[in-house]
Amino acid sequence: FPSEDPKWDPNVTEQMERLKQYQNWVVFRMRNAIPKAVNLSILYECNDIKQNEDETPTDFLNRLKEAAQKYTTLDLESVEGKAHLVYLFIGQSADDIRIKLQKEEQREDQGKFLDMAWKVYRNR
Repeated sequence: FPSEDPKWDPNVTEQMERLKQYQNWVVFRMRNAIPKAVNLSILYECNDIKQNEDETPTDFLNRLKEAAQKYTTLDLESVEGKAHLVYLFIGQSADDIRIKLQKEEQREDQGKFLDMAWKVYRNR
């Protein structure tokens, strides 16, 4: 913000353009100053994002990632994003896979969960 009044006259075309440019800049900065909250509830509420009985765990995980990118601003490569994806994978998996995954203590390793899901899927 300017420390003193720039004394722009809205009746002068050149100064009016500066004023509008400044107003647009202020609006842009206000919209982008605070990061938007990530609304994960849509991923849990959406019926399209549940594992089908004949869907492989890898296909389901890829579909979850696509939905997360479509509906949220979550960075799936960050530690937080990976953690959310693991919990989402557990919560939205088919019943037999979900029961097995919920028993697991450590939930940091996405690859380990995918391997466990594949074991359950193959043993059906």
